[in-house]
Amino acid sequence: MRKILTAILAMAGTWGAAQVATYSSVTDARLQNPEAGNWLMYRGNYNNWGYSPLNQITAANVARLRPVWAFSTGQTEGHEAPAIVNNGVMFITAPMNKLFALNAATGQLLWKYERELPDDVVSCCDVVNRGVAVYGDMVYMGTLDAHMLAFNAKTGKIAWDRTIEDYKKRYTITSAPLLANGKLITGVHGGEYGIRGFLEAMDPKTGKSLWKTYTTVDASYPAGSAAQGGAPTWLTGSYDPATKTVYWGAGNPSPWMDPRRKPTDDLKWSSSVLAFDVNTGKIKSGFQYSPNDAWDYDGVNEQIMFDATVNGKPIKAMATAHRNGYLYLFDRAGGGVTYKGAHEYVTNTAYKGLDASGRPIWDPQHRPDIGKQVNACPSFLGGKNWQPAAYSPQTKLIYIPSNEWCMNIKGAQTKYAAGEAYVGAEFELNPVPNLGYVGKLQAVDPVTGRQVWKQTWQAPLWAGVLTTGGGLVFTGNTANRDFMAFDARTGKQLWSFKTNSGIVGTPISFSVNGKQYVGVFSGYGGAIPLWAGPMAQLTKDTPRGGVFWVFAVD
Repeated sequence: MRKILTAILAMAGTWGAAQVATYSSVTDARLQNPEAGNWLMYRGNYNNWGYSPLNQITAANVARLRPVWAFSTGQTEGHEAPAIVNNGVMFITAPMNKLFALNAATGQLLWKYERELPDDVVSCCDVVNRGVAVYGDMVYMGTLDAHMLAFNAKTGKIAWDRTIEDYKKRYTITSAPLLANGKLITGVHGGEYGIRGFLEAMDPKTGKSLWKTYTTVDASYPAGSAAQGGAPTWLTGSYDPATKTVYWGAGNPSPWMDPRRKPTDDLKWSSSVLAFDVNTGKIKSGFQYSPNDAWDYDGVNEQIMFDATVNGKPIKAMATAHRNGYLYLFDRAGGGVTYKGAHEYVTNTAYKGLDASGRPIWDPQHRPDIGKQVNACPSFLGGKNWQPAAYSPQTKLIYIPSNEWCMNIKGAQTKYAAGEAYVGAEFELNPVPNLGYVGKLQAVDPVTGRQVWKQTWQAPLWAGVLTTGGGLVFTGNTANRDFMAFDARTGKQLWSFKTNSGIVGTPISFSVNGKQYVGVFSGYGGAIPLWAGPMAQLTKDTPRGGVFWVFAVD
Protein backbone atom coordinates (compact mmCIF):
# COMPACT_ATOMS: atom_id res chain seq x y z
CA MET A 1 0.00 0.00 0.00
CA ARG A 2 2.84 2.39 0.84
CA LYS A 3 4.42 1.84 -2.57
CA ILE A 4 1.09 2.51 -4.29
CA LEU A 5 0.62 5.68 -2.26
CA THR A 6 4.16 6.96 -2.82
CA ALA A 7 3.87 6.20 -6.52
CA ILE A 8 0.83 8.44 -6.62
CA LEU A 9 2.75 11.11 -4.74
CA ALA A 10 5.70 10.76 -7.10
CA MET A 11 3.34 11.42 -9.99
CA ALA A 12 2.25 14.51 -8.11
CA GLY A 13 5.87 15.67 -8.27
CA THR A 14 5.05 17.16 -11.63
CA TRP A 15 1.55 17.98 -10.60
CA GLY A 16 0.54 21.62 -10.93
CA ALA A 17 -2.58 23.36 -9.73
CA ALA A 18 -1.65 26.34 -11.86
CA GLN A 19 1.28 27.00 -14.14
CA VAL A 20 3.81 29.73 -13.41
CA ALA A 21 2.75 32.23 -16.08
CA THR A 22 5.98 34.22 -16.11
CA TYR A 23 9.29 33.50 -14.42
CA SER A 24 12.33 35.77 -14.16
CA SER A 25 15.48 33.87 -15.00
CA VAL A 26 18.12 34.08 -12.25
CA THR A 27 21.56 35.18 -13.40
CA ASP A 28 24.96 35.51 -11.73
CA ALA A 29 24.50 39.30 -11.87
CA ARG A 30 21.19 39.06 -10.01
CA LEU A 31 22.69 36.78 -7.36
CA GLN A 32 25.57 39.21 -6.81
CA ASN A 33 23.18 42.15 -6.47
CA PRO A 34 19.79 40.73 -5.46
CA GLU A 35 16.81 43.08 -5.76
CA ALA A 36 15.38 44.34 -2.47
CA GLY A 37 11.98 42.79 -3.15
CA ASN A 38 13.31 39.28 -3.74
CA TRP A 39 14.95 36.63 -1.56
CA LEU A 40 17.07 34.66 -4.02
CA MET A 41 19.29 32.57 -1.74
CA TYR A 42 19.44 30.96 1.69
CA ARG A 43 20.42 34.11 3.65
CA GLY A 44 19.31 36.69 1.11
CA ASN A 45 22.78 37.57 -0.19
CA TYR A 46 26.23 36.05 -0.56
CA ASN A 47 27.36 37.80 2.65
CA ASN A 48 24.95 35.67 4.72
CA TRP A 49 23.41 38.77 6.28
CA GLY A 50 19.82 37.56 6.62
CA TYR A 51 18.94 41.18 5.86
CA SER A 52 16.14 42.64 3.73
CA PRO A 53 16.58 46.28 2.65
CA LEU A 54 12.77 46.68 2.53
CA ASN A 55 11.63 49.44 4.88
CA GLN A 56 7.84 49.75 4.66
CA ILE A 57 7.39 47.86 7.94
CA THR A 58 8.92 49.92 10.75
CA ALA A 59 8.78 50.38 14.49
CA ALA A 60 5.95 52.87 13.90
CA ASN A 61 3.60 50.43 12.13
CA VAL A 62 4.76 46.90 12.99
CA ALA A 63 1.97 46.66 15.61
CA ARG A 64 -0.43 46.52 12.63
CA LEU A 65 1.24 43.43 11.17
CA ARG A 66 -1.40 40.79 10.38
CA PRO A 67 -1.37 37.35 8.70
CA VAL A 68 -2.47 37.54 5.05
CA TRP A 69 -2.17 33.86 4.13
CA ALA A 70 -0.90 30.55 5.52
CA PHE A 71 0.00 27.21 3.93
CA SER A 72 0.07 23.84 5.70
CA THR A 73 2.59 21.26 4.46
CA GLY A 74 0.95 18.25 6.09
CA GLN A 75 4.21 17.32 7.84
CA THR A 76 4.74 17.18 11.61
CA GLU A 77 8.56 17.19 11.81
CA GLY A 78 10.85 20.22 12.10
CA HIS A 79 10.36 23.00 9.51
CA GLU A 80 13.63 24.96 9.31
CA ALA A 81 13.76 26.29 5.72
CA PRO A 82 13.57 29.90 4.60
CA ALA A 83 11.41 30.62 1.55
CA ILE A 84 13.02 31.65 -1.73
CA VAL A 85 11.09 34.38 -3.60
CA ASN A 86 11.68 35.41 -7.22
CA ASN A 87 9.36 38.11 -8.57
CA GLY A 88 6.17 36.81 -7.01
CA VAL A 89 6.98 33.06 -7.14
CA MET A 90 7.83 31.44 -3.80
CA PHE A 91 9.53 28.08 -3.18
CA ILE A 92 9.32 26.41 0.25
CA THR A 93 10.52 23.00 1.40
CA ALA A 94 9.15 20.77 4.12
CA PRO A 95 10.54 17.69 5.92
CA MET A 96 10.86 14.47 3.88
CA ASN A 97 11.86 16.54 0.82
CA LYS A 98 8.53 18.10 -0.03
CA LEU A 99 8.84 21.13 -2.32
CA PHE A 100 6.07 23.64 -3.03
CA ALA A 101 5.86 26.50 -5.54
CA LEU A 102 3.37 29.16 -4.43
CA ASN A 103 2.05 32.53 -5.49
CA ALA A 104 3.94 34.71 -3.00
CA ALA A 105 1.13 37.25 -2.67
CA THR A 106 -1.80 34.87 -2.25
CA GLY A 107 -0.39 31.49 -1.17
CA GLN A 108 -2.00 29.75 -4.18
CA LEU A 109 -0.32 26.42 -4.90
CA LEU A 110 1.34 26.41 -8.34
CA TRP A 111 3.02 22.99 -8.26
CA LYS A 112 4.47 20.56 -5.74
CA TYR A 113 6.91 17.68 -5.50
CA GLU A 114 6.97 14.90 -2.90
CA ARG A 115 9.93 12.56 -2.96
CA GLU A 116 9.59 8.83 -2.63
CA LEU A 117 12.36 8.16 -0.12
CA PRO A 118 13.76 4.68 0.58
CA ASP A 119 12.40 3.10 3.77
CA ASP A 120 15.93 2.74 5.19
CA VAL A 121 16.96 6.41 5.00
CA VAL A 122 18.45 7.56 8.34
CA SER A 123 19.42 11.06 9.45
CA CYS A 124 20.79 11.88 12.88
CA CYS A 125 18.71 14.97 13.63
CA ASP A 126 15.21 14.79 12.17
CA VAL A 127 14.19 14.64 8.51
CA VAL A 128 14.53 18.38 7.94
CA ASN A 129 15.32 20.32 4.79
CA ARG A 130 16.66 23.89 4.82
CA GLY A 131 15.60 25.09 1.43
CA VAL A 132 16.45 25.38 -2.23
CA ALA A 133 18.66 27.37 -4.58
CA VAL A 134 17.52 29.03 -7.82
CA TYR A 135 19.50 29.71 -11.02
CA GLY A 136 18.45 30.22 -14.61
CA ASP A 137 14.96 28.73 -14.88
CA MET A 138 15.74 25.93 -12.44
CA VAL A 139 15.22 25.11 -8.76
CA TYR A 140 17.67 22.84 -6.90
CA MET A 141 17.09 20.68 -3.81
CA GLY A 142 19.33 18.18 -2.00
CA THR A 143 17.64 15.13 -0.50
CA LEU A 144 17.80 12.82 2.48
CA ASP A 145 18.92 9.98 0.20
CA ALA A 146 21.85 12.14 -0.95
CA HIS A 147 20.62 13.12 -4.38
CA MET A 148 20.66 16.56 -6.00
CA LEU A 149 17.52 17.36 -7.96
CA ALA A 150 17.00 20.07 -10.58
CA PHE A 151 13.43 21.20 -11.34
CA ASN A 152 11.94 23.35 -14.06
CA ALA A 153 10.86 26.37 -12.02
CA LYS A 154 7.70 26.90 -14.08
CA THR A 155 6.33 23.36 -14.07
CA GLY A 156 8.08 21.38 -11.33
CA LYS A 157 9.24 18.78 -13.87
CA ILE A 158 12.56 17.19 -12.89
CA ALA A 159 15.30 18.24 -15.31
CA TRP A 160 18.00 15.98 -13.82
CA ASP A 161 18.54 13.79 -10.76
CA ARG A 162 22.08 12.91 -9.65
CA THR A 163 23.28 10.64 -6.85
CA ILE A 164 25.85 12.55 -4.80
CA GLU A 165 26.80 9.73 -2.41
CA ASP A 166 25.58 6.44 -0.92
CA TYR A 167 22.76 7.11 1.56
CA LYS A 168 23.26 3.62 3.02
CA LYS A 169 26.56 4.92 4.44
CA ARG A 170 24.37 7.69 5.97
CA TYR A 171 25.35 10.49 3.66
CA THR A 172 22.41 12.90 3.51
CA ILE A 173 21.82 16.43 2.26
CA THR A 174 19.70 18.65 4.49
CA SER A 175 20.69 22.21 3.56
CA ALA A 176 20.30 24.44 0.52
CA PRO A 177 22.98 24.34 -2.17
CA LEU A 178 24.86 27.51 -3.14
CA LEU A 179 25.06 28.94 -6.68
CA ALA A 180 28.39 30.74 -7.10
CA ASN A 181 30.15 31.80 -10.31
CA GLY A 182 27.90 29.56 -12.37
CA LYS A 183 28.49 26.48 -10.21
CA LEU A 184 26.04 24.52 -8.09
CA ILE A 185 27.79 23.67 -4.80
CA THR A 186 26.62 21.32 -2.07
CA GLY A 187 27.91 19.87 1.18
CA VAL A 188 26.88 16.66 2.95
CA HIS A 189 25.61 15.57 6.37
CA GLY A 190 26.51 12.44 8.34
CA GLY A 191 29.19 13.25 10.94
CA GLU A 192 27.63 10.89 13.49
CA TYR A 193 28.00 7.92 11.07
CA GLY A 194 31.65 8.06 10.03
CA ILE A 195 31.24 9.63 6.61
CA ARG A 196 34.11 11.57 5.02
CA GLY A 197 33.06 15.17 4.49
CA PHE A 198 33.46 16.93 1.16
CA LEU A 199 32.28 19.87 -0.88
CA GLU A 200 31.24 19.28 -4.50
CA ALA A 201 30.55 21.66 -7.39
CA MET A 202 28.37 20.75 -10.36
CA ASP A 203 27.29 22.14 -13.70
CA PRO A 204 23.83 23.50 -12.88
CA LYS A 205 22.53 22.63 -16.37
CA THR A 206 23.48 18.95 -16.26
CA GLY A 207 24.57 17.99 -12.76
CA LYS A 208 28.00 16.93 -14.04
CA SER A 209 30.65 17.08 -11.31
CA LEU A 210 33.20 19.87 -11.77
CA TRP A 211 35.24 19.35 -8.63
CA LYS A 212 35.06 17.52 -5.30
CA THR A 213 37.25 18.36 -2.31
CA TYR A 214 37.44 16.28 0.87
CA THR A 215 37.59 17.98 4.24
CA THR A 216 39.66 15.42 6.17
CA VAL A 217 43.47 15.31 5.84
CA ASP A 218 45.17 11.91 6.20
CA ALA A 219 48.27 13.28 7.95
CA SER A 220 46.21 14.95 10.66
CA TYR A 221 44.34 11.78 11.75
CA PRO A 222 45.59 8.50 13.22
CA ALA A 223 46.58 6.19 10.38
CA GLY A 224 43.67 5.11 8.23
CA SER A 225 40.98 6.95 10.17
CA ALA A 226 40.56 10.03 7.95
CA ALA A 227 38.42 8.02 5.52
CA GLN A 228 35.72 7.81 8.22
CA GLY A 229 36.81 11.03 9.92
CA GLY A 230 33.68 13.16 9.63
CA ALA A 231 34.13 16.92 9.04
CA PRO A 232 30.77 17.06 7.25
CA THR A 233 29.85 20.21 5.34
CA TRP A 234 26.18 20.22 6.23
CA LEU A 235 25.30 23.93 6.31
CA THR A 236 25.25 26.35 3.38
CA GLY A 237 28.36 28.50 2.96
CA SER A 238 28.99 32.02 1.71
CA TYR A 239 30.72 33.48 -1.37
CA ASP A 240 33.03 36.44 -1.98
CA PRO A 241 32.82 37.31 -5.73
CA ALA A 242 35.74 39.75 -5.42
CA THR A 243 38.19 36.95 -4.65
CA LYS A 244 36.13 34.09 -6.12
CA THR A 245 36.27 32.37 -2.75
CA VAL A 246 33.66 30.09 -1.25
CA TYR A 247 33.70 29.97 2.55
CA TRP A 248 32.24 26.81 4.05
CA GLY A 249 32.31 25.24 7.50
CA ALA A 250 33.18 21.63 8.43
CA GLY A 251 31.67 19.74 11.34
CA ASN A 252 32.84 17.40 14.08
CA PRO A 253 35.36 14.58 13.72
CA SER A 254 34.01 11.03 13.67
CA PRO A 255 33.83 9.61 16.23
CA TRP A 256 33.75 12.35 18.87
CA MET A 257 36.39 10.49 20.89
CA ASP A 258 38.80 7.78 19.78
CA PRO A 259 41.51 6.06 21.91
CA ARG A 260 43.82 5.96 18.86
CA ARG A 261 44.19 9.75 18.92
CA LYS A 262 47.11 11.62 20.45
CA PRO A 263 46.66 15.12 21.93
CA THR A 264 48.69 16.45 18.99
CA ASP A 265 46.29 15.05 16.36
CA ASP A 266 44.45 18.14 15.16
CA LEU A 267 42.05 16.14 12.93
CA LYS A 268 42.05 18.77 10.19
CA TRP A 269 39.78 20.05 8.81
CA SER A 270 37.12 19.01 11.29
CA SER A 271 35.47 21.88 13.27
CA SER A 272 36.87 24.46 10.85
CA VAL A 273 36.04 27.17 8.35
CA LEU A 274 37.65 26.71 4.93
CA ALA A 275 38.24 29.00 1.93
CA PHE A 276 37.78 27.19 -1.42
CA ASP A 277 38.70 28.44 -4.89
CA VAL A 278 35.29 28.48 -6.58
CA ASN A 279 36.74 27.38 -9.94
CA THR A 280 38.96 24.51 -8.81
CA GLY A 281 37.81 23.53 -5.31
CA LYS A 282 41.35 23.94 -4.00
CA ILE A 283 41.50 24.83 -0.29
CA LYS A 284 43.16 28.24 -0.20
CA SER A 285 43.13 28.77 3.55
CA GLY A 286 41.44 27.62 6.72
CA PHE A 287 41.02 28.09 10.45
CA GLN A 288 40.30 25.30 12.90
CA TYR A 289 38.08 26.39 15.78
CA SER A 290 38.45 23.24 17.83
CA PRO A 291 41.51 21.07 16.98
CA ASN A 292 41.14 17.48 18.25
CA ASP A 293 37.58 18.29 19.27
CA ALA A 294 35.96 16.05 21.90
CA TRP A 295 32.75 18.05 22.56
CA ASP A 296 31.01 17.94 19.11
CA TYR A 297 31.71 21.63 18.56
CA ASP A 298 30.99 21.69 14.82
CA GLY A 299 32.48 24.46 12.67
CA VAL A 300 29.61 24.67 10.21
CA ASN A 301 27.88 27.83 11.45
CA GLU A 302 27.36 30.57 8.86
CA GLN A 303 30.12 33.04 7.99
CA ILE A 304 28.85 36.64 7.92
CA MET A 305 30.94 38.97 5.73
CA PHE A 306 31.08 42.76 6.08
CA ASP A 307 33.46 45.71 6.09
CA ALA A 308 34.82 46.74 9.49
CA THR A 309 37.44 48.90 11.14
CA VAL A 310 39.80 47.06 13.48
CA ASN A 311 42.45 48.96 15.41
CA GLY A 312 41.85 51.96 13.18
CA LYS A 313 42.32 50.01 9.94
CA PRO A 314 39.59 48.98 7.48
CA ILE A 315 39.39 45.24 6.80
CA LYS A 316 37.28 42.83 4.81
CA ALA A 317 35.82 41.11 7.84
CA MET A 318 34.10 37.79 8.44
CA ALA A 319 32.43 36.79 11.71
CA THR A 320 30.84 33.59 12.95
CA ALA A 321 29.18 32.64 16.21
CA HIS A 322 30.66 29.21 16.78
CA ARG A 323 29.26 26.22 18.66
CA ASN A 324 31.97 26.48 21.32
CA GLY A 325 30.46 29.76 22.55
CA TYR A 326 32.91 32.20 20.92
CA LEU A 327 32.12 34.86 18.33
CA TYR A 328 35.12 34.91 15.96
CA LEU A 329 36.36 37.77 13.77
CA PHE A 330 38.56 37.15 10.70
CA ASP A 331 40.20 39.19 7.96
CA ARG A 332 39.30 37.60 4.59
CA ALA A 333 41.55 39.76 2.43
CA GLY A 334 42.66 37.98 -0.75
CA GLY A 335 40.42 35.00 -0.05
CA GLY A 336 42.16 34.15 3.19
CA VAL A 337 41.06 33.42 6.77
CA THR A 338 43.21 35.43 9.19
CA TYR A 339 42.24 35.31 12.87
CA LYS A 340 41.63 38.75 14.40
CA GLY A 341 40.08 37.85 17.75
CA ALA A 342 37.15 36.16 19.51
CA HIS A 343 34.78 36.88 22.39
CA GLU A 344 32.56 34.61 24.47
CA TYR A 345 28.86 35.09 23.74
CA VAL A 346 27.60 32.28 26.01
CA THR A 347 29.04 30.43 29.00
CA ASN A 348 32.11 28.35 28.17
CA THR A 349 33.81 26.04 30.69
CA ALA A 350 35.38 23.65 28.19
CA TYR A 351 38.27 26.04 27.54
CA LYS A 352 40.41 28.17 29.83
CA GLY A 353 40.53 30.61 26.93
CA LEU A 354 42.11 31.05 23.49
CA ASP A 355 45.76 31.73 22.77
CA ALA A 356 47.01 34.55 20.54
CA SER A 357 46.40 32.47 17.41
CA GLY A 358 42.85 31.57 18.44
CA ARG A 359 43.70 28.00 19.43
CA PRO A 360 41.66 26.78 22.43
CA ILE A 361 43.39 26.18 25.75
CA TRP A 362 41.61 23.09 27.09
CA ASP A 363 40.56 22.86 30.69
CA PRO A 364 41.42 19.24 31.62
CA GLN A 365 38.65 19.22 34.23
CA HIS A 366 36.10 19.76 31.46
CA ARG A 367 37.59 17.67 28.64
CA PRO A 368 35.95 14.22 28.32
CA ASP A 369 37.75 11.04 27.35
CA ILE A 370 37.01 7.34 27.07
CA GLY A 371 35.48 6.42 30.42
CA LYS A 372 36.00 9.93 31.84
CA GLN A 373 32.83 11.91 32.54
CA VAL A 374 32.94 15.68 32.87
CA ASN A 375 30.53 18.57 32.79
CA ALA A 376 31.18 21.13 30.07
CA CYS A 377 29.52 24.25 28.70
CA PRO A 378 28.20 24.85 26.13
CA SER A 379 26.52 21.55 25.34
CA PHE A 380 27.19 19.65 22.13
CA LEU A 381 24.18 21.48 20.64
CA GLY A 382 26.30 24.59 20.96
CA GLY A 383 26.03 28.19 22.03
CA LYS A 384 24.45 28.43 18.61
CA ASN A 385 23.59 25.57 16.30
CA TRP A 386 22.46 25.71 12.65
CA GLN A 387 19.88 28.49 13.24
CA PRO A 388 21.41 31.47 11.42
CA ALA A 389 22.32 34.79 12.99
CA ALA A 390 21.71 38.02 11.05
CA TYR A 391 23.65 41.23 10.41
CA SER A 392 22.29 44.74 9.95
CA PRO A 393 24.32 47.23 7.88
CA GLN A 394 22.37 49.96 9.69
CA THR A 395 23.46 49.05 13.23
CA LYS A 396 26.60 47.06 12.28
CA LEU A 397 25.50 44.49 14.88
CA ILE A 398 25.10 40.73 14.64
CA TYR A 399 21.93 39.25 16.13
CA ILE A 400 22.69 35.79 17.53
CA PRO A 401 19.97 33.22 18.38
CA SER A 402 21.85 31.44 21.17
CA ASN A 403 21.35 28.98 24.03
CA GLU A 404 22.86 28.73 27.50
CA TRP A 405 23.23 25.06 28.36
CA CYS A 406 25.84 22.52 29.49
CA MET A 407 26.24 18.73 29.42
CA ASN A 408 27.57 15.75 31.26
CA ILE A 409 29.64 13.90 28.67
CA LYS A 410 31.75 10.72 28.72
CA GLY A 411 33.67 8.96 25.98
CA ALA A 412 32.69 5.43 25.01
CA GLN A 413 34.33 2.73 22.91
CA THR A 414 32.97 2.45 19.40
CA LYS A 415 33.92 0.71 16.18
CA TYR A 416 33.18 1.83 12.65
CA ALA A 417 30.65 -0.11 10.63
CA ALA A 418 29.21 1.40 7.48
CA GLY A 419 25.74 2.79 8.08
CA GLU A 420 25.92 2.45 11.89
CA ALA A 421 26.15 5.26 14.45
CA TYR A 422 29.79 6.22 15.08
CA VAL A 423 29.69 8.70 17.97
CA GLY A 424 31.84 7.36 20.81
CA ALA A 425 30.19 9.42 23.55
CA GLU A 426 27.38 9.40 26.10
CA PHE A 427 25.83 12.70 27.15
CA GLU A 428 22.95 14.48 28.89
CA LEU A 429 22.16 18.20 28.86
CA ASN A 430 21.57 20.49 31.81
CA PRO A 431 20.96 24.24 32.19
CA VAL A 432 23.68 26.71 33.13
CA PRO A 433 23.27 27.07 36.92
CA ASN A 434 21.51 30.14 38.32
CA LEU A 435 20.59 31.75 35.00
CA GLY A 436 16.89 30.89 34.83
CA TYR A 437 16.77 30.78 31.04
CA VAL A 438 18.18 28.87 28.07
CA GLY A 439 17.16 30.75 24.90
CA LYS A 440 18.82 34.13 24.33
CA LEU A 441 18.59 36.51 21.37
CA GLN A 442 21.43 38.99 21.66
CA ALA A 443 22.75 41.92 19.64
CA VAL A 444 26.55 41.95 19.62
CA ASP A 445 29.22 44.21 18.14
CA PRO A 446 31.29 41.69 16.12
CA VAL A 447 34.48 43.75 16.43
CA THR A 448 34.50 44.38 20.18
CA GLY A 449 32.26 41.54 21.37
CA ARG A 450 30.15 44.03 23.34
CA GLN A 451 26.61 42.83 23.99
CA VAL A 452 24.25 45.72 23.19
CA TRP A 453 20.98 44.05 24.24
CA LYS A 454 19.42 40.66 24.90
CA GLN A 455 16.03 38.96 25.20
CA THR A 456 15.72 35.63 27.00
CA TRP A 457 13.31 32.68 27.20
CA GLN A 458 13.13 29.71 29.51
CA ALA A 459 13.04 27.23 26.59
CA PRO A 460 15.73 26.85 23.89
CA LEU A 461 15.80 29.21 20.90
CA TRP A 462 16.06 27.33 17.58
CA ALA A 463 14.83 29.78 14.92
CA GLY A 464 16.82 31.89 12.48
CA VAL A 465 16.89 35.69 12.56
CA LEU A 466 15.90 38.36 10.01
CA THR A 467 16.94 42.03 10.01
CA THR A 468 15.27 44.66 7.83
CA GLY A 469 15.76 48.12 6.41
CA GLY A 470 12.86 49.18 8.62
CA GLY A 471 15.14 48.83 11.66
CA LEU A 472 13.54 45.60 12.89
CA VAL A 473 14.70 42.16 13.99
CA PHE A 474 12.40 39.13 13.59
CA THR A 475 12.65 35.66 15.12
CA GLY A 476 10.43 33.03 16.74
CA ASN A 477 10.49 30.95 19.91
CA THR A 478 9.72 27.30 20.60
CA ALA A 479 7.57 26.70 23.69
CA ASN A 480 5.56 29.96 23.43
CA ARG A 481 4.93 29.63 19.63
CA ASP A 482 5.46 33.38 19.14
CA PHE A 483 6.74 35.08 15.99
CA MET A 484 8.20 38.39 17.23
CA ALA A 485 9.59 41.74 16.07
CA PHE A 486 12.18 43.78 18.02
CA ASP A 487 13.70 47.22 17.64
CA ALA A 488 17.14 46.53 16.15
CA ARG A 489 18.87 49.24 18.20
CA THR A 490 17.23 48.78 21.61
CA GLY A 491 15.90 45.21 21.64
CA LYS A 492 12.44 46.38 22.72
CA GLN A 493 9.79 43.86 21.67
CA LEU A 494 7.32 45.66 19.40
CA TRP A 495 5.00 42.91 18.15
CA SER A 496 4.24 39.21 18.39
CA PHE A 497 1.84 36.70 16.89
CA LYS A 498 0.91 33.30 18.36
CA THR A 499 1.40 30.65 15.64
CA ASN A 500 0.25 27.03 15.42
CA SER A 501 3.49 25.44 16.64
CA GLY A 502 6.97 26.22 17.92
CA ILE A 503 9.09 28.19 15.47
CA VAL A 504 12.35 26.68 14.23
CA GLY A 505 12.10 28.26 10.78
CA THR A 506 14.10 31.06 9.20
CA PRO A 507 12.16 34.28 8.49
CA ILE A 508 12.49 36.29 5.28
CA SER A 509 10.99 39.47 3.81
CA PHE A 510 9.94 40.18 0.23
CA SER A 511 7.64 42.42 -1.79
CA VAL A 512 5.06 41.86 -4.52
CA ASN A 513 3.55 44.76 -6.47
CA GLY A 514 5.25 47.19 -4.11
CA LYS A 515 3.90 45.70 -0.85
CA GLN A 516 6.27 44.33 1.80
CA TYR A 517 5.63 40.93 3.40
CA VAL A 518 7.35 38.89 6.12
CA GLY A 519 7.19 35.08 6.06
CA VAL A 520 8.26 32.25 8.37
CA PHE A 521 7.63 28.56 8.98
CA SER A 522 6.07 27.46 12.26
CA GLY A 523 6.59 23.74 12.81
CA TYR A 524 8.49 22.49 15.86
CA GLY A 525 10.97 19.62 15.57
CA GLY A 526 14.63 19.20 14.67
CA ALA A 527 17.40 18.19 17.05
CA ILE A 528 16.02 19.40 20.40
CA PRO A 529 13.22 16.82 20.85
CA LEU A 530 15.63 14.07 19.77
CA TRP A 531 18.82 14.97 21.63
CA ALA A 532 18.24 17.56 24.34
CA GLY A 533 17.10 15.05 27.01
CA PRO A 534 15.86 16.86 30.12
CA MET A 535 16.07 20.20 28.31
CA ALA A 536 13.55 18.95 25.76
CA GLN A 537 11.00 18.80 28.58
CA LEU A 538 10.81 22.59 28.31
CA THR A 539 9.06 22.13 24.96
CA LYS A 540 7.16 18.90 25.62
CA ASP A 541 3.75 20.58 25.23
CA THR A 542 4.58 22.35 21.97
CA PRO A 543 2.11 21.21 19.28
CA ARG A 544 3.40 19.89 15.95
CA GLY A 545 2.57 20.62 12.33
CA GLY A 546 4.20 22.80 9.67
CA VAL A 547 2.52 26.00 8.45
CA PHE A 548 4.17 28.76 6.44
CA TRP A 549 2.82 32.15 7.61
CA VAL A 550 2.95 35.39 5.61
CA PHE A 551 2.30 38.77 7.26
CA ALA A 552 1.76 42.34 6.04
CA VAL A 553 0.70 45.63 7.58
CA ASP A 554 -3.05 46.11 7.20
